Amino acid sequence: MKGETKMIQCKKEYLIEEKNINSLVTQAKKVLNHRKMLYNRYVGKKRTEVDVPLEFYSTNIVSGYFGGKAPEYSIKQENNKKKIEIIKNFFNKVIGKNTNVEEFQLLIDYIRDYNDDSSFFYDLVKDYFMTGACYGLTYETEDNEIVYTHISSLQCVAIYDYSAPLQKIGLLRVWQELDNDGFNCNMVEIITNDSKFYYKNSKLQPNEYKLDKDMSEEIAWKLTPAFAVENVDNLAIFEPVISLIDSYQQIIENNRNIFQYNDDAKLMITGYRPANEMFIQDPDNPENNIINPERIKEDEIYLKSKVFYTDDTTGKIEWIIKNINDTASENHKKTLMELILMTICVPNVTDTGFTNADNSSALEKKFFPLEQAIIQADKQFKKELLAMWENIVDRINLKKSTHFDFRDIQVNLKRNMPTEKQEVVNMALQLRQLLSDETCISMLPFDIDVTSEKQKKEQETEDNIMNNFNKIINQNGNQNNDKELNKE
Repeated sequence: MKGETKMIQCKKEYLIEEKNINSLVTQAKKVLNHRKMLYNRYVGKKRTEVDVPLEFYSTNIVSGYFGGKAPEYSIKQENNKKKIEIIKNFFNKVIGKNTNVEEFQLLIDYIRDYNDDSSFFYDLVKDYFMTGACYGLTYETEDNEIVYTHISSLQCVAIYDYSAPLQKIGLLRVWQELDNDGFNCNMVEIITNDSKFYYKNSKLQPNEYKLDKDMSEEIAWKLTPAFAVENVDNLAIFEPVISLIDSYQQIIENNRNIFQYNDDAKLMITGYRPANEMFIQDPDNPENNIINPERIKEDEIYLKSKVFYTDDTTGKIEWIIKNINDTASENHKKTLMELILMTICVPNVTDTGFTNADNSSALEKKFFPLEQAIIQADKQFKKELLAMWENIVDRINLKKSTHFDFRDIQVNLKRNMPTEKQEVVNMALQLRQLLSDETCISMLPFDIDVTSEKQKKEQETEDNIMNNFNKIINQNGNQNNDKELNKE
């Protein structure tokens, strides 16, 4: 399945027909079984006793680098009057006229805080690099709170139509649960932009799925309320090097076996004949031979003796062991490790080049290959995040009669890597003459709420102005009083 695109496509009419559910589930399970294999490699469930967790290492390094920091959202404002006029004349659309930018920004920040946006994003990223896909659901609670939450890629597949570009028309989710009879039945959820359908099979008809009308419901979203990013090549981050990882693990396994063999090595003695034979007849069955118990005792005595003498001057005693070419083995392992990390563009954080990097620029160079490898993921995530907010903003506009435009939202995915804080602070201070204070504050490597900090700064400035004004008034009042006293 590696290297093949297993995207599920159909028409929306096909998707909502009960008779087609079994076929869709069959297609989905092929994809999900492949992801289960990748997940098992990530958690270390392999065929051999020795596990070299390079899948775990590579997934966590890339996930932490790409998803360690939550996305940043800002509301762009178009100040180019000529551009605004041209767009209005040609497309009859007014841009850059958002009625209340601050209100829009606060609304987005509130929804993000409510949904723990940082954890949501990291869970998506980790699933994507571990299994080649990630998913989330958007829904509205009874209290009218908009929720988006991560769901496992081991349960879900996205459904697309045949248009160009492809449009996501649904999400299929499969899981198992116990029914009232204790049967482990399969539950299937199919979500479209306007409906949620639930199906389940039974013990008597395991290959047929029946609609559960009590659970199914109508929903009203502009787009399918599901976040879905699927790697276009159907690859996890470590999947191209699985064979190399297996080879590396085989070397570790071979060396382990050799060390174990030598630990249990046999002692070879020449020029000496033991007093007792190795085998004797079985007294209970004369046709069979058994190991002589007296010979076992004799061997144990000699093994425990500090000195052993042979009857022949040419005799010798030595262990029968397997020799290992340690240099060749280590060179082979080193070559495989370099090939693995080079292919998937993941830096080796233990090499001297990485540990000796003493500034941000040096670290960025070490992560440069990885940055090139995740460009596609960066664009896919931005596109899907914007689609998620398009859905949310449309729901807000519909219910609150507002006119927010999701196109005004700018999504910025920041990389998570060590930085020299003083360098970043100095850069932000140097850019104060060119950029707004809000932008400069957002650049700082501290956990700061830009909006609240800006408000505090403005309030502080107002307080200082008022305090200075009051001092001037008081000084003038005192001077006038002094003049009156002097006249008297």
